[in-house]
Amino acid sequence: MATTLNVLVIEDSEEDTLLMVRELTKAGYSVKFEQAHSAATLAAALAKGGWDIIFGDFTLPGFSGTAALAQVRKYDSEVPFIFTSGTIGEDTAVAAMRTGADDYVMKNNLKRLVPAVERALREVSGRRARRRAEERVIYLAYHDAVTDLPNRYLLQDRLKQAIFSARRAREPVALLVMDLNGFKAINDSLGHHAGDCVLQRVAARLSGVIREADTLARLGGDEFAFILPRTDGEGGMVAARKFLHSLKEPILFEESSLMVTGSIGIAWFPEHGATGEALLQKADIAMYAAKARKLDCAIYTADRDQQAHRRLNIMTELREGIEREEFFYEYQPVVDLKTGRVICLEALARWRHPRQGLLLPEMFIGVAEQTGLIEPLTARLLEKALDDWKRWYSRLRIPVFVNLSPRNLQDPEFPDRTKDLLKSREIPSSMLGFEITENFVMSDPLRVANYLARLHDMGTPLAIDDFGTGYSSLSYLRQLPVDILKIDRSFVMDLADGDDAIVKCAVDLGHNLGLSVVAEGVESARVQDRLRRLGCDLAQGFFLARPSAAPETLCWLEQRREKAPTGTRWEL
Repeated sequence: MATTLNVLVIEDSEEDTLLMVRELTKAGYSVKFEQAHSAATLAAALAKGGWDIIFGDFTLPGFSGTAALAQVRKYDSEVPFIFTSGTIGEDTAVAAMRTGADDYVMKNNLKRLVPAVERALREVSGRRARRRAEERVIYLAYHDAVTDLPNRYLLQDRLKQAIFSARRAREPVALLVMDLNGFKAINDSLGHHAGDCVLQRVAARLSGVIREADTLARLGGDEFAFILPRTDGEGGMVAARKFLHSLKEPILFEESSLMVTGSIGIAWFPEHGATGEALLQKADIAMYAAKARKLDCAIYTADRDQQAHRRLNIMTELREGIEREEFFYEYQPVVDLKTGRVICLEALARWRHPRQGLLLPEMFIGVAEQTGLIEPLTARLLEKALDDWKRWYSRLRIPVFVNLSPRNLQDPEFPDRTKDLLKSREIPSSMLGFEITENFVMSDPLRVANYLARLHDMGTPLAIDDFGTGYSSLSYLRQLPVDILKIDRSFVMDLADGDDAIVKCAVDLGHNLGLSVVAEGVESARVQDRLRRLGCDLAQGFFLARPSAAPETLCWLEQRREKAPTGTRWEL
């Protein structure tokens, strides 16, 4: 079937117009065209829109080609524009292209017309695809990938604006923070897919009951927040009960009927603070007070301020946990998508809490950073990773990658201590890698690059983790001494819905920089196959292997080797 091409021809000669249309028709296009010959007829044609390409004669009676081009660009900055002329010289043509034309074709050489058209269409298609990908990256930087709600960064910006407007109007603005009850049990028993489904359903229900002027955001994990303009504590309580009522009906997931409730904390301007940070802090304290007292919702009051006590308790438990060696690593394999070979293992920190059971990093890393315990915690975990490698993985020679906190990268002695740990255990530096988040890299690129160079000079491989969640500059990425780019799972999840633009851009970017590219969060064969077709090198995720303790991971690796087809060379 012929490709339809909508062509606008700025030309005073109908014969020349038909000659150009004939060239395109001979090439297999179904051409729909309109001819304009003055500024007025051009304006009318542009107002209709929908043009795939525009041809413009360089010289028209009373209307120049450059004037026509300027008029076109006011309407559409991207539509391909090709000058066609029988009199234009080479120098004049080049000068005209600098003003925004895509190409020029001499009327006595129309055999160049079709190649010029096809090249211009390819280029504009590429520009539009890149722009859409860039817009998507910016959008995802301020929106939650699971629920599509505003994330913490966008919430903070909107809260700042809401307080500014409320101050000028002398009106209150309420902030509500909601934590889901029972979500962790759903995640642990049914998996992340079920957890994501619950978050999406909760977000949809809450979105259906907020006012048009309100903001609903996901703070992270199972926490949501609401900005309610012109609302004080009493109004906040009414709204909170409405939000909680929307969660009364069970959420259906596959064959399960899941009950989810929430606890809401309320604070408002100006009663509880004059900044967004203050309101977030107070609403968070009120939310924990509601949970502790098994209330649906609670308004912040000074006597409910348990934050200092809670932080002290967690800090004490963290310190005791480090001393009692309650922290350990689970390991998740990273697999070559072409060969099936296990390239390395990512070490994922866990806390075997004496009362709360197994805790994931998001439950304790933030507190460890805030209280200064991240250094002793990292030191103990790093020793644990090296001991695990020596005991379980040394025979297989598989590198282990450990996540570094921003606080670790502010410690000037960390590289030397790491070198000493490797030397004392006689472990090659190439067997220990480090992962650093993209957001931290971009916080101070020059200083981080210099610090990473010290680690890399030891022979330690380095990876940028959560790529895509920040907004990296290509020039900065080129300066970083890293080996691996890890695409954040939020982008990989989009592949299940057929959206591959960002992943493709990330893969191409990584390869152009000479880096291996890892896709995180691979949870289906469909996504794995799509990543292969996109040229992604490596992958990790629940579909390939779940994180497990060192002995179980070794058992998985051995079983994987034993299942290799007879006569094949299976590598780990």
